[in-house]
Amino acid sequence: MKNFKRKTICIVIGTRPELIKQISVYNECIKKIGKQNVLLINSGQHREFLDLYIKEKRIKFDISLKNMQSTISLKKNIQKSISVFYKLIKKLRPKIVLVQGDTTTAAGCAYAASLSGSLVAHNEAGLRTFDNKNPYPEELNRKLISSVCDIHFAPTKLNEKNLINEGVGENKIFVVGNSGIDSFLYAIKQKTTIEAKKVIDFAKKVNKKIILLTAHRRESIGSSFENLFKKLENFLKKNDDCLLVACTHPNNFASKYIKKYLTKLDNSLISKPFDYFTICKIISVSDFVITDSGGIQEECATIGVPTVVCRKVTERKEAEIIGIAKISSSNNEDIIELLKWAKNKKIKKWLKRPYGNGNSGKKIAKILLNNF
Repeated sequence: MKNFKRKTICIVIGTRPELIKQISVYNECIKKIGKQNVLLINSGQHREFLDLYIKEKRIKFDISLKNMQSTISLKKNIQKSISVFYKLIKKLRPKIVLVQGDTTTAAGCAYAASLSGSLVAHNEAGLRTFDNKNPYPEELNRKLISSVCDIHFAPTKLNEKNLINEGVGENKIFVVGNSGIDSFLYAIKQKTTIEAKKVIDFAKKVNKKIILLTAHRRESIGSSFENLFKKLENFLKKNDDCLLVACTHPNNFASKYIKKYLTKLDNSLISKPFDYFTICKIISVSDFVITDSGGIQEECATIGVPTVVCRKVTERKEAEIIGIAKISSSNNEDIIELLKWAKNKKIKKWLKRPYGNGNSGKKIAKILLNNF
């Protein structure tokens, strides 16, 4: 391992998914070079949702910023993110800045770190839908990050291929799996939370299959969500043996559709956002899942839970390739057929793990500390 004279590695997060996918890397780095050499920085992009996970894990940030606000435009947020991170990174002078995923935090920080002269590393590199509007602005953010990045941690060989096709040198790409699976496999082994137990016990009491629903994408507002929730209502009315567990999201993009179509059904449970350990446990006992979340697609594919992806396109094509996920049409027109497929799909023994075996954090930390 190299001797770190410029000691600091900055690991940056702004949302709950980023923290979930960075925490194993952070823990491995501090094991190897000590906490004094690693800074965990929170941009505050999703402060309320993030608080749930912080309390569960008793995590303390070294630096907490307030440069992100949900009340202002995407344009202003990215501008502010670049400005604040540029000043901070210039002051800290870290050797490496590690960002994760495709958020405004990750894009703004990566660009600022590159301007500041630090090495930029990207955890979860190379995911592509090849459609700048879906998901928006995440696809644009990914491309921006890749253009300024020095070290690309790709979850899969398919992600690596995407980067190579865009001109990234193979010596800059490391296929490591997805570090979100590290956290997920840990979470499902923990004691069942009170909230998860309530859901599981109720489903057993009424003898129904558990269907988990999460929906939050801004590009689905309008006819896409309208079709999804209207047809889901019809499906539930005809499939009384199913219990829908609908987990809302802090951005509230889907809330009015949930209220309009699902709240009056006898076989639906509408919940405020679950804490991380609760939703992981519910995923693990679900008969199938309906989602537009990227991370949940990965988690379901890891343990063999059939997944209906209610998006036009997905950057997690591996789950579809191995037959555990199906993607809805552009306006969710075919959602009923996909719900029937998911309900009837039989999983005996699931051994496929397209996104890794839960050791990605170790791989990333080892590469960062031994090679850079």
